[in-house]
Amino acid sequence: MSNTTIRTGNRWTNILINAIITITIGSVLVFIPKTIYLSIVIGIGVVLILSGISLLLYTYNSKQIIVKNKILWYLQSIINLTVGAFLVFQPELVLDFMIYFISVWLILVGVIQLFQAPSQKNIAGNISVILINSIISIVLGVAILIWPTFPLQFVGYIVMLIGIILLYYSFVFYTHRNDVINIPLENEDEFSQK
Repeated sequence: MSNTTIRTGNRWTNILINAIITITIGSVLVFIPKTIYLSIVIGIGVVLILSGISLLLYTYNSKQIIVKNKILWYLQSIINLTVGAFLVFQPELVLDFMIYFISVWLILVGVIQLFQAPSQKNIAGNISVILINSIISIVLGVAILIWPTFPLQFVGYIVMLIGIILLYYSFVFYTHRNDVINIPLENEDEFSQK
């Protein structure tokens, strides 16, 4: 087993964008009447597209990302771009099925966080909050899929809580944005040599 040294980079921006998206969705569900949803849906779509482009460029230009993380980050950027484009170009349809989109998005974000959490322990230290956040996201997403009449205001509060946790971790990653860390590798082929 060997070690490799990497610079942590600026991943905090992508976490911050996801936090802003999550808090925005939660705030809409809690505070805004349904008549204003259409313009907000388009705004969220634009932010998701920007988030997808940002994550895509970061992942493409990052030479020191482990291959399995790179695949997950590419997947998240494609999901953000696809969902964002759908929100921008089909906002009326989104209004009809918004609760399903939120539930699928919560499940995907939770699964991605769950798989990325172990690789973040060198940066964030205690990853239990990330794991709890991902489990809450998955459970809430599944609950909404099973029970679509789930009270939107309650969902909004939970989504805002998830966003606040993401916001906290974006600041944690910001404080460690240029740290140099040693990561033990079990298999040297696992490290991307782009």
